Amino acid sequence: MTTAGAARTRSEIPVGHAVDSFSDVAARALADSIRHASISGDEGPFVRWLAKMAGSHGLETDLWQADESGLEAAFGKLPPHKSLAGRPTLVIRLPGTGGGPNLIFNAHSDVVAAPRPEDWTHGPWSGTESEGMVFGRGACDTKGPLVAALWAMLALHSVPDLRPAGDVLLEVVPGEEDCVGVGTMTSVLRGYRADASVVLEPTNNIPRCASRGGCRFEIETVGRSVHGTVKWLGVDAIELMRRVQMALASMEARWNDRAADTLFDMYPIARPITVDQIHGGEWQGMISDRCRLGGYLELLPGDSRERMTARFTAELLDSLRQAGVGQERVNVKFTEQYAGHRVDPAASPLCAAARAVATEASRSHVDAPRWTAWSAFNSGCEAGLRPDLHGTPTLVWGPGDLALAHAVDEHIAFRDVRVAAEMFARMAIRWCNGPVAGTGDLGGGAY
Repeated sequence: MTTAGAARTRSEIPVGHAVDSFSDVAARALADSIRHASISGDEGPFVRWLAKMAGSHGLETDLWQADESGLEAAFGKLPPHKSLAGRPTLVIRLPGTGGGPNLIFNAHSDVVAAPRPEDWTHGPWSGTESEGMVFGRGACDTKGPLVAALWAMLALHSVPDLRPAGDVLLEVVPGEEDCVGVGTMTSVLRGYRADASVVLEPTNNIPRCASRGGCRFEIETVGRSVHGTVKWLGVDAIELMRRVQMALASMEARWNDRAADTLFDMYPIARPITVDQIHGGEWQGMISDRCRLGGYLELLPGDSRERMTARFTAELLDSLRQAGVGQERVNVKFTEQYAGHRVDPAASPLCAAARAVATEASRSHVDAPRWTAWSAFNSGCEAGLRPDLHGTPTLVWGPGDLALAHAVDEHIAFRDVRVAAEMFARMAIRWCNGPVAGTGDLGGGAY
């Protein structure tokens, strides 16, 4: 079919109609996805179910089990992570008609735990729909975005004349919640390369052209145990850790240069330093001789992780020295580092395509967000690996609100998943049909 003929067909068969024909399928898929409690380390049943479901609708699937030995041979020593055993990777493929660039959507299959289900209005694994909202762990991080991409692929598959020239792929990788990047390494090692990628995360349906790099830190304070009634004879590791926390808060404030990257200046903290774990004390009635703290240092894409980790350690130890805490009392190490990414929206064909799609959506859908300007995704995610390895142009994009991720009563509006599905389908048509010769515009014609 000629480009003009394809354009006429796309006009006659709007993408939105094709998307709407799979609404019931997508609603069931989202609820069933949430009902699979795919907490990091136990993604297998969910991923196998997803492969079977996608295959039943005619999409190609590649399901395999990676192992650490192959990854370490290709990428070097891996950071600490949960074993990949029983945690398969899946790539779902919609073959193109031939000749166009491919587009890979990336989603992680794992979710964080929900340790107190009694706190939830609806059970964390219920997938309950109430007043247009779908509730459950992973609803927005990131099963809602995953279902939106799959929904787009099903819609394009159902109408042959909508199918783009290049392949559209959805890679579903393990372990983002316990170690960023390792899951996507499994797909890269398998041989999957992207002409462009969209990492599926909750961005309120606004495409984001940058994401944070970061480091996981672990800090240990070393005290000397004595009975609590003579505590002045000991050294309290928990009290030392209180001083560490104060020093970290001061450091976060000093590093809060919000002008350092304009894509992040909408956020109130330029480089968040977040403590997420603290453990101290082994027995009651004693001064603790060990206290351990863990957390994340979130960086800007232009920050050197090597320089920033060295600065982190030096400034922390200097602050503690000034507070009377000797260096021998504090151990600092970094157990995980991951890359951020940044695309220049003024020079990127991928950004041009995404902006066109988002702008059109904001004009035609009351539920779509209004396009304003480019900004960044305020977190680390899988978006950094492919740009770091191959220079792959990458966006972060999806329905849902990051403020609800990992929270009690996590939920997503099904209407937002539907809007995302149509945007993703239109994005695939624009990108995977490649540049129109002589125009410099990304093609796809009318749709």
